[in-house]
Amino acid sequence: MKSASWLVSVVSAAAVLLALGLFAFGTNPWQRFLDDVEVVVTVAQVKQESRPVVLRLTGELQPAVEVEVVSRLAGRLTEVKFTTGDSVTVGAVVATVHSGELAERVRSVEAELNATRKQLLESEQQAAVADKQLLRHQELHRQDLIARREMEQAELQAATARAQLELVRAQIAQGEAMLTQARKLQQLARIVAPISGVITGALSSGVFVNEARAILTIAQVDALKLTGAVPARYAERLHDGLSAQVSPRQGTVNPRVGRVIRLDSISKTVGADIEIEIRIDNHDRALHIGAPVDATLSLEGQEQMLTIPRSALQSAAGSHYVYQVVDGRAVRRVVRPEDLSADPVIIRDGLKVGDRVIIGRLGEIEEGMRVRPAAQAQRP
Repeated sequence: MKSASWLVSVVSAAAVLLALGLFAFGTNPWQRFLDDVEVVVTVAQVKQESRPVVLRLTGELQPAVEVEVVSRLAGRLTEVKFTTGDSVTVGAVVATVHSGELAERVRSVEAELNATRKQLLESEQQAAVADKQLLRHQELHRQDLIARREMEQAELQAATARAQLELVRAQIAQGEAMLTQARKLQQLARIVAPISGVITGALSSGVFVNEARAILTIAQVDALKLTGAVPARYAERLHDGLSAQVSPRQGTVNPRVGRVIRLDSISKTVGADIEIEIRIDNHDRALHIGAPVDATLSLEGQEQMLTIPRSALQSAAGSHYVYQVVDGRAVRRVVRPEDLSADPVIIRDGLKVGDRVIIGRLGEIEEGMRVRPAAQAQRP
């Protein structure tokens, strides 16, 4: 019994000591220990350097000229001769359209014209008979064999026949003009390519089309373009014809020189970007639509820029950050770098000259951790 009482006393005393410890050090006694841990790290200062101004763009190549081919004739698409990816030359028939309404109109005009032509034969015969009768009456009147009234009546009949003949001829001319117009409209059923290039989109046969619906899209691939945004503060240094080095990210195509051909109007918003277009020659067809490329533009003059060692830069969830030493603690700072392949890396936002960033033992660093630069740790 004494042994059991002694054991109970020991356990009770331990529980009291544990409670006193929790009261003194908090519910997480290890936290104070971790807070007291100081990691020795290698740091580097943010520097300001004078560098040439190089603008960088990334994106996909697009056709410099792309044309939508539409039908001026509303109707059903009966045939499409090309598919996406096919090459086509200017003037080639690319599709045909059938308009039932136009076909019926042509048949109607032809029928009316044929009937009018038959009427013309009758009118010509009637006019010839009337003229012949007039000549006979004129001769009889000259011989005083008939009254003048009979001759005048023959003249009226001849004039009426001739007028009827001219009316029929006018109707035939009008009908032929209408038929010519209808047949010209039928020629619009044959859709031709307005330019040479590559088909980038096409409808399937059987669908209804009109001027508002593109049948095909043709892109010229002899020249491609890259568009992108650059900071508006460089507007005065940009101009049409400025050269750009364009480098495909994939394949074995060598970098080639492009030219700036368009600058959008500058927004008045502070810090806004402007859009530029770079035109790239592609007569050798080595580059393809949609190919990812990088482009660099070297501007005149130099600019003061902030730089840090690339080893200081971390990334997560699509953003970049560094650990800055502030009052002996590691503080996470989101930054906006340029050209991640360079070393040192240019930083646009997030730091200032003289800031200290951690460049070593980053795998061990957490937000708020106590740190000491290696140079300070070596001091006695």
